[in-house]
Amino acid sequence: MRIAFLIILGFLLYGCSVHKANITKGTFDVDVPEPFWGTGVWVMPNTVYFRGNIAYTVGDKEIVPLDGLTNEGYRRPRGESLPDEDANIEYRLKDSPFSGSLDVFVKRWVFLGGGRVEVDPYPSVTLFAGLNSLVGEFGVGTRLGYSKDKATYSGKYLYVENGSLDDDVLFNTVVKGKFEETHSYSNANFGLYAYSSLFVTEHFSLNFSTGYYQPWLFRSSLQLDNIEVPGDYDITIDFPYFLSQYAGATISLFDHVLLSVGETYYYTRSPASANNIWQTHFSLSYMY
Repeated sequence: MRIAFLIILGFLLYGCSVHKANITKGTFDVDVPEPFWGTGVWVMPNTVYFRGNIAYTVGDKEIVPLDGLTNEGYRRPRGESLPDEDANIEYRLKDSPFSGSLDVFVKRWVFLGGGRVEVDPYPSVTLFAGLNSLVGEFGVGTRLGYSKDKATYSGKYLYVENGSLDDDVLFNTVVKGKFEETHSYSNANFGLYAYSSLFVTEHFSLNFSTGYYQPWLFRSSLQLDNIEVPGDYDITIDFPYFLSQYAGATISLFDHVLLSVGETYYYTRSPASANNIWQTHFSLSYMY
């Protein structure tokens, strides 16, 4: 009976394989998005407006260490395994100081909604909705973007072809070793925003925004090429998110022309460290 069970189990598991990797060291590029603070001006009811924006950003750091992350090990009975292991990785903030975007605002009574298409340098789309009155505005938004990000990483990997309850059945191949790789990845990134403005005068406003941003969204595997069995290998580290707080001001220079200046504080936390990042933003807009 036991022999028959093992034979059936072997057929069920035939063709299956395990690809596991521990990232012990790595640098991962991230695109930190421009803050979004709404319109910054009072918008007439029952109208549709468009706004083109050119922005320039300067920051205080490029490398963000992420201490205390851990690889969850992989174990199989009486066989090769990967241990629980520290992941010493860091984010590298990509240097793309200039960005461009196009906004559309639709207002009905005091309710205002719309969207933004941005290139920074890769495309993203933001949707937002809120209230816009004579004294100020507030609202919420969500952002989804695409980026091409470079990653350099090293560590240990384990490849197991087929599997079983113990070492007596159909382990055709077991390969374990170290790797060092550099690749570019097409990544999705996601953000949430809440924004508000106080309209001090007809031509001057104070703007605020808080946000959540997750780079390397849906990334659960990495490519390994320089090893005996190349392919996509599963990873267990969770890439940390960013929190942001923006404060700035918008002034109307001429009819339809707006200048916005502000400072953003970005915060990212890993289990053993917290990182503070400051960026200054300048934006020139034409609204029509």
